[in-house]
Amino acid sequence: MLNDDKSILTLLVQNSYTVFCYFNISPLMIKSFEDKNGEGSWKNSKPILKVFEINNGIPNEIKTIYLDAFANNWFVNLDKCGIDVFVKLGRVLADDTIVYLSVSNTVTTPRDNQSNDSAVYYVDTSEQLFNEKDKLPVVGNVDESVNIHKEPKPYPFMEQKKN
Repeated sequence: MLNDDKSILTLLVQNSYTVFCYFNISPLMIKSFEDKNGEGSWKNSKPILKVFEINNGIPNEIKTIYLDAFANNWFVNLDKCGIDVFVKLGRVLADDTIVYLSVSNTVTTPRDNQSNDSAVYYVDTSEQLFNEKDKLPVVGNVDESVNIHKEPKPYPFMEQKKN
């Protein structure tokens, strides 16, 4: 990783049933973990990835993945599509307690089929819909005296002398 002194945990959608997780645990976080849980606790614990699905704003654990000790990324295979997912990275101590280190971003996996809603929706962009103050400025309304670009026009290479 480019910035090894920063701990990260990022989740990316690969397809409807797979998300990709990559992570980096900083040496400072490892030191803090060992200070709280005892010397050698990092080496004696196992990395774990807990996968959560969000239903109606409530997270539900759907999967537990035991990681390789040297892994810094993982593909997570899901049983459902079209769900909101996030993961927690942690370590399982010798007494089977889990200490979470980081929480990922939340991603939404796409559906694997077409939508059941076959209705067509249009946005009304007619002139009567908006007030004058809500309208976007058009080119005719732009003040030409304020030129934010100070480059010569059209372009310097076009002003060469012709023989």
